[in-house]
Amino acid sequence: MKQPPAPLTLGHYPTPVFRADALSTAGAELWVKNDGVSAEPYGGNKVRKLELVLADAARRGARRLVTTGAGGSHHVLATAIYARAVGLPVVAVLCPQPWTEHAEATLRASLGAGIEVRVVGSMAAVPLGVAAVLRRGDYFIPAGGSSALGTLGYARAVGELARQIRDGALPEPEVIVVPLGSGGTVAGILAGVLRQGLRSRVVGVSVAVAAPLGRAVSLALARAATRLEGGGAGLLRLARTLEIDGRHLGAGYGHATAEGNAATRAAEAIGLRLDPTYTAKTFARALEEVRLPGRPGRAVLYWHTLSAAPLGPLLENAPPAVPTPLESLLPRP
Repeated sequence: MKQPPAPLTLGHYPTPVFRADALSTAGAELWVKNDGVSAEPYGGNKVRKLELVLADAARRGARRLVTTGAGGSHHVLATAIYARAVGLPVVAVLCPQPWTEHAEATLRASLGAGIEVRVVGSMAAVPLGVAAVLRRGDYFIPAGGSSALGTLGYARAVGELARQIRDGALPEPEVIVVPLGSGGTVAGILAGVLRQGLRSRVVGVSVAVAAPLGRAVSLALARAATRLEGGGAGLLRLARTLEIDGRHLGAGYGHATAEGNAATRAAEAIGLRLDPTYTAKTFARALEEVRLPGRPGRAVLYWHTLSAAPLGPLLENAPPAVPTPLESLLPRP
């Protein structure tokens, strides 16, 4: 790709930042950048990625989008909703994740938005499932929208954050804490921090894969994103700025943790709704950061990625329950 495409306009920017006084400590201030309110009818971190990815699909004359995720994938739902902007149908190859009420509602909303689902038995089976459905004219979007282009969407988001810092909306963070699933959000923030000259350390909280794999994926995507705009941060600089926390993964993707549940309750005090798969585990690490001893005024930024838009309106055209052929996607305990 010679030049990234002009992005679609799907979101409303800049997304707000605020200081969470109720959860700050004598040693650190907790700040939140709320990408949950990035768009309507569905927000969260997928929107920034899709603005570039869908624009590229349209530019290439795609006839259909093929993507992947777990049963309750936020990315799949966002793709189904915003693919309408370019008039493309969506096929999603989905694998199981543990049942939660939120995951079931997300899957039902995706079905209501018109996705076609192909079921595979595990995350390891996804590549074969994708190969079985791909045909001429398809445009493939990796899980989470985490291609080099999707990652670039988040690299550019750090430019927005840098402007907010210059305008005095928040101090420059010492650390930015963000979920690490498919890697694109962490990688984009990492690339953007270096591009903007920020001194922040980026902490990716692994919620899907072991920390070494998450680190390798994040570094590769960050480097690829910087090259799309003619830059090229070296791997050593990227690696020095990135920390991967694998301690909050618990039993694996989609499995709640005690620390995440406690973080969910704490987040209610500042008006944030968390999910057990991504944001609860990440917010638990952010709370650990502010509780560390440090100098007064040290800023910890939690980058919130879960859509704040209510799912109710998206369920109006959805099936009342998960259809029987898809029940294996959300096994109950």
